[in-house]
Amino acid sequence: MEFLHRLGYYLGGFSIGLILLFFIFNGKRTQCHYGPEARVLDNLSDKNWVISPSVTAPIAFDSLEIQHLLKAADVDFGASNTTLDSCKIYVLNSYLEKRPVQLSIENCLHDVNLKAFIYKD
Repeated sequence: MEFLHRLGYYLGGFSIGLILLFFIFNGKRTQCHYGPEARVLDNLSDKNWVISPSVTAPIAFDSLEIQHLLKAADVDFGASNTTLDSCKIYVLNSYLEKRPVQLSIENCLHDVNLKAFIYKD
């Protein structure tokens, strides 16, 4: 069999496979969280948030506001303490109404505790 025939069979099968994959994954919210920052933010978005009484934030936190903060957040692993066994402490840098904010949170097994909310200027 000549090279061009083999190449044609290969490209035909490859294109059919791509089309099948397109139809299988079309419309599904298929996401791949491979990076450590994406995994932490995904984990935080799935948990119940508890606001510490010592936090004085200028807004009332609801689930939509928390999701908005997490969508724009970056995890500062240098300032975070991820070596704890019980509740790991993360520092998130995000934006609220186009102003930079810093959140200090405790990521426990079932809950996320907001410990500090600071505007960074």
